[in-house]
Amino acid sequence: MLDHDLVLKSDELYLVGDQRSDGSGERATGLYLRDTRHLTHFTVTLNGATPERLSTRVHSATTATVTMTNPVLPIDKDRAIAPNRVMLEERIRLDTALHLTIIVQNFAPETVPIELGLDFNADFRDLFDVRGFPREKRGKLQRPRVEDREAGKAVILSYCGLDGLEASTEIAFDRAPKIEVVRGVAETDDAFVPMLPGFESVAHEPPLARIPGAHATFSITLARGERWEVNIKIQPVPANRTPISAAPAVLSQFLEELATVTTDNPFFNRVLHRCELDLTALLTTFPQGALPAAGIPWFVAPFGRDSLIVGLQTLHLLPQRAANTLRVLASLQGEKVDPWREEEPGKILHEIRYGEVARCNEAPHTPYYGSIDATPLFVWLFAETISWTADERLYHDLLPNVRRALEWMEKYGDVDGDGLIEYGTDAPDAVHIRHKVWKDSYDSIHHADGTPPKGPIAAIEVQGYAYAAMRRLADVEAAYGQTEMAQDLRARAERLREHVESAFWLESEDFYAQALDGDKQPVRAITSNPGHLLACGLPSPERAELVANRLRQPDMDSGWGIRTLSSTAISYNPMSYHNGSVWPHDNSLIAWGLYRYGHVQAAHAIADALFATAQADPLDRLPELYCGFARTAEMADAPVAYPVSCSPQAWAAGALPLIVRGMLGLNADLAVRAVTVAPALPDWLNEVTVHNLHVCGRSGSLEVRREGSTYTVRADGIPVEVRLPAQANV
Repeated sequence: MLDHDLVLKSDELYLVGDQRSDGSGERATGLYLRDTRHLTHFTVTLNGATPERLSTRVHSATTATVTMTNPVLPIDKDRAIAPNRVMLEERIRLDTALHLTIIVQNFAPETVPIELGLDFNADFRDLFDVRGFPREKRGKLQRPRVEDREAGKAVILSYCGLDGLEASTEIAFDRAPKIEVVRGVAETDDAFVPMLPGFESVAHEPPLARIPGAHATFSITLARGERWEVNIKIQPVPANRTPISAAPAVLSQFLEELATVTTDNPFFNRVLHRCELDLTALLTTFPQGALPAAGIPWFVAPFGRDSLIVGLQTLHLLPQRAANTLRVLASLQGEKVDPWREEEPGKILHEIRYGEVARCNEAPHTPYYGSIDATPLFVWLFAETISWTADERLYHDLLPNVRRALEWMEKYGDVDGDGLIEYGTDAPDAVHIRHKVWKDSYDSIHHADGTPPKGPIAAIEVQGYAYAAMRRLADVEAAYGQTEMAQDLRARAERLREHVESAFWLESEDFYAQALDGDKQPVRAITSNPGHLLACGLPSPERAELVANRLRQPDMDSGWGIRTLSSTAISYNPMSYHNGSVWPHDNSLIAWGLYRYGHVQAAHAIADALFATAQADPLDRLPELYCGFARTAEMADAPVAYPVSCSPQAWAAGALPLIVRGMLGLNADLAVRAVTVAPALPDWLNEVTVHNLHVCGRSGSLEVRREGSTYTVRADGIPVEVRLPAQANV
């Protein structure tokens, strides 16, 4: 089960198979609930030997089947079972617990004795700990307990955290195995060696013998063709003892209201279906409400930036997902100045966590507000959602939160009063973020000579988000009769646009700087970030064309998508997280902007690259990111995978839906309560139909067909205005 490459999720509970972590050198493998690993190892043996896997089938987000067979199995000194005579099958299902059915069947010509062995343990480590963030000490693992049950036996593994709360995992069998408890070091004062100081010198995972667990055995004798099975329920019990959610309460409503896209390309249909399956699986219930978690395994948590961008990417398909995200984040909006959590009045959170590290205040994620882009993204998504839905209740409910967010942008976000949103780069430890933007790794911003800039830093894309937020909100306020507010927002947006155009534009490069440093000098690196300005509608058409042309140059366009950093830069590394890799969500925002400005071929090139990447994946899935090596004849089948990429990942799953919106030129016009369409399809698509489309309080379908160079648009149940691609709103 855990020794196979599986990822399953049921609301809060998720299972990660044999996967690496991204910092500590460990495996991410385990069963997780609320940032705690409740099962670390679970292995199956036949007569002491490891079975050989034949197949792993993932049927849905919550179910899978692993089929295995035996190697040579000695019976005694004179006899052995030949390979491939015994079938071992694991049927796995997640709901509020992990349900495992193990089936053993004998296909040998003779009766065979089999000892089925199960080894399991749980270290109950916090997700931060597993990822490699330093901890000075941990709580205490308890000695495993064995209980007799009416139908079998159960083993209870448990852990007492530093805050005195106990988490446990119950492994219950419907048969009675022989159970041997593995005590590990649970009864000593140093259950684990403390983490070494410093992120890069973290101790590796403790040996298995140090983790308390159990060894269960079933002695089975099977005649030819005979089948035997055992059912196992693995039940995590969280430290706070609150019930585990079976499924988000809003899921059934979401599925009823979900718009679906079908095309005349069956392969593209399959990829789009995978996108929505992943987004549905990532929908998670948190104490504050349900919204898409950012990604598995590391980011099953409310995430400001990621969740908001997913809302933008999929607004046309499921406006209620965006509305729910806005409500959850509004409930957690900053109230006071708290330097530890980087909280400020009106600020939208970066991330919230529920595990021991957060509960013990070892990390500021209760919640943590360490990003500056979530707040303008919140305002932008609010404006887009109201434009799309005409939802007056949502408008009135969240308008106070939106105005507080606008106040944050002007008062706290603008560190030095120059009209831009900036952030400082002082990060006192590994749990605080240095770069408070989407490229948030410690080395993601460099001057052209490779030196890191000093803060406060004004990142280019954040200014674009702020511009889009104010410009789109102005349209909403005007539609609701708030003329004075609309005029003020338009004036603020125009001042920001002029400032960006004068301060960030690099005449020698015909491109925008990645950022301004603390001395107001441009960070002259050529990056993907300015591409986001196209989605925001900030550049003039002339400069948008120059940006589009620059992004298509070979140093930026890898053939698999736009790189995060030019391959000519000193800091370029195609295998890095942010300095030369390719991110699908980044590319989707760029492509959306290219379509809106009428640069259709440049947008199609990105669509082609992401579609090809998804097709190369066994699950038709776009990963969080991949390496930025060039697409050559020798490397034309698939991009090079990034070593540790979240899969599934929400804004990667939202990338192709957003690109479809760009292809169709879909935009909602609140003033006339209609949707505008400006189609421009690539050569591998001729027909696109959107079913169950909800816009401005009405629902229906939209069909776009291409015949040669002309398009036919048919709508049923919704008002539509057709425009040429070059006339789309920017």
